[in-house]
Amino acid sequence: MKIHQAVLPLLAATAIISGCESRGSAQVIIGQADASVEKVRPDASVSAPEQLKAVDATLAHMKQNFNEREYKAVKQELPQLNAQFKTLVEAVSAKQSENAAIIQEWSTLNNEVPKTVEEVQARVDSLKPDALPKGVTPDELATAKKELEAAKVTWDEATKAANQGNPGEARDKARLVQSKMEELKDSLEMKEQVASNTAPAQAQ
Repeated sequence: MKIHQAVLPLLAATAIISGCESRGSAQVIIGQADASVEKVRPDASVSAPEQLKAVDATLAHMKQNFNEREYKAVKQELPQLNAQFKTLVEAVSAKQSENAAIIQEWSTLNNEVPKTVEEVQARVDSLKPDALPKGVTPDELATAKKELEAAKVTWDEATKAANQGNPGEARDKARLVQSKMEELKDSLEMKEQVASNTAPAQAQ
């Protein structure tokens, strides 16, 4: 469901109200308001709890007025409820868009980062302490091995978070691993190696 569509029935209630402040017209307002709020409640309780709390408070007061036969008061509170409901729907919609972006980023990282980890692992495996390339010391190699293993643990945590429905946590941990892989590429002279391999051959 497109969350912004949920606001339409509630806003439409104002057009139904006639000049008289009857029990029936107040009942229509309460009924449409209840239906609209319940439609967004599952998402709103997670994405916009404070905005939902404000809507619930106003709606509860409107129901109290209805039970006390203050039907005019019910109608008078409708503009406030509509404004709060609109804010609620916008907040939920914004959160849904944010979540979609997070999921997309995690999907991209999930595709790219494991490949980078494999590249760094291959580089570590190819280096020998007694025959290191210029710019890489034995201590740097030892540190790289430890940090690579730690990054693998973090990546496992990212994957677990994604499988448990926590894409934000998965994305954040994946970013950490991605950043660490870039650091290791530098310390292991991988970027320089790529540059030398791709440099154009000199003319004979």
